[in-house]
Amino acid sequence: MCISHDVENETEKTASRNQYRLANWPNYPEKVDFEMGSGVAVDENGVIYLFTRDIEHWAAHPLAMKEKMGRSSVSMFSREGEFLGKWGKSDEPGFALGGHTIYIEKDGMFWTTDRDGHVVRKYTPEGKILLELGTFGEWGCDENHFNGPTAVLQQEDGNIVVADGYWNSRLVWFDSEGNFLKELGSWGRGPQEFNTPHAITQDSKGRILVADLVGGNFHDYMTLPNQIAKERKSTDEGAYHRIQRFNADGTYIDEWTHITPLSLTTYDKKIYASDKMSDLVILNEDSGEIEERVEKISVYIHQLAMDQHGDLYAASVYPEHAGEKRGREGPSHRRWTRDP
Repeated sequence: MCISHDVENETEKTASRNQYRLANWPNYPEKVDFEMGSGVAVDENGVIYLFTRDIEHWAAHPLAMKEKMGRSSVSMFSREGEFLGKWGKSDEPGFALGGHTIYIEKDGMFWTTDRDGHVVRKYTPEGKILLELGTFGEWGCDENHFNGPTAVLQQEDGNIVVADGYWNSRLVWFDSEGNFLKELGSWGRGPQEFNTPHAITQDSKGRILVADLVGGNFHDYMTLPNQIAKERKSTDEGAYHRIQRFNADGTYIDEWTHITPLSLTTYDKKIYASDKMSDLVILNEDSGEIEERVEKISVYIHQLAMDQHGDLYAASVYPEHAGEKRGREGPSHRRWTRDP
């Protein structure tokens, strides 16, 4: 099955923006300073965790890797916007060089992906590291190295799936102890091939969905010489963004090509995906049909989370692309409350 990007879905329903209110949220204390939001997650107690890029420096900077110049941290807030503390302080250069996404598993443990540090880490809610995949500060494409990991999920059997997606084009499986199991994918536009697997989620039936963005020269200014493979320097003619779907073991199912999916997550047997970078679409997990659209909830929906009240939280990178400010004064973090 392939839902074409050329066919308009006539059943799509656009949620009125009047159904949602943009909250004045959060209340940043003076000690929280950052350049942009990158990830967001909500725990079972309703605490919201913001993964921020506090100081962003590219690996291409002459001192970036030597001095570990990038800084990221995780700040905690209540639904009312009260600051509850932080971990991974931005004065700890080994925490994350370039925070990308954050997740909370059923056991309450956390996962973070560090794009520029090339590692995926598992933490306790207090910020104690439990497991590290990849090699910090070293890029590559083997069992022990990533090249810009973007997303991670943990399957029902405990296996871990990493989207190694910024400058590699693969999914990598590990067991619950972090031992390498297998990898899937290479550069291309066919089934089980990727350009930029930027986000992943699993639906209620354990199927894996991968947001595969059209690649090409994906931020070469961030990287070091030879870090980007030659084939990634151009985009195939006629290429389009898509969601590829796989069974839990990586067997290809189909692709959906009717939206532009920067981010993906799953709630209540529905797939929540970004479209046109700033819209949120809610998809039927079996058919991919758009059941609801909420327009322009952020500059970029880099990651989205929902709390127990149905409020939506978006983390947004590079607000300057829409003429907005970075940091505290910009739209890096937004909360939308849905009216009853």
